[in-house]
Amino acid sequence: MSTAMSALPLPKTLQERLDLPEVLEIRATLDEYFDFVESCEYRLDYADGKIIAMGYASISHEALVGRLIYLLTDLLGLNSDFRVLGSNVATFIPEVPAVHNGDVVVLQGKPIYHIHQSPKKKVKVLTNPYLIVEVLSKGTERYDRGMKVQRYKTLPSVQYIMLVDQKKPGVSLYSRTGRPGEWLNLEVNDPESGYVTIQRKKLRLLDIYQNALAD
Repeated sequence: MSTAMSALPLPKTLQERLDLPEVLEIRATLDEYFDFVESCEYRLDYADGKIIAMGYASISHEALVGRLIYLLTDLLGLNSDFRVLGSNVATFIPEVPAVHNGDVVVLQGKPIYHIHQSPKKKVKVLTNPYLIVEVLSKGTERYDRGMKVQRYKTLPSVQYIMLVDQKKPGVSLYSRTGRPGEWLNLEVNDPESGYVTIQRKKLRLLDIYQNALAD
């Protein structure tokens, strides 16, 4: 590992990370990010010339992530060419460049990777997600809505982007149309009869949020 890399003021272990502020942002190059992330025990994003370690997940956040993985797997089918993945699968956006960890990532077909050769091994980052879910928190909502959505749209493989509120029932679904650069956005907040449509199948808010929100 390079001298510059070893000088980055970031811990490698999760235990050390727990003793630091909720959100960490450290100036770094993309190469420094890749060199560091392969030996780090916790999730890291890279954006706007910074390595970013986001805050800790709430009970509601993790409950919603687990529920969405289950529901999307059922909706898309266990025997289909779709795979529903958790938040440890990072996505590379070459146009920026940036690396973001969606809370849920759906892959269709075979993965295509951006490969970085670090000093010790290759680091592979997904470039062709089909659907990306972000569960919004107070600290990340503005960034997720304003920045990450626009970046995800630059990936040709992405057909759906779903933003899920963790404080109250509410889902925002961006769907790519057949026209270049055109997206539809549907905002749904009816907890009883509201739903979004993915692959012509309904995903109900009632199923997403039942027993998922903290008391």
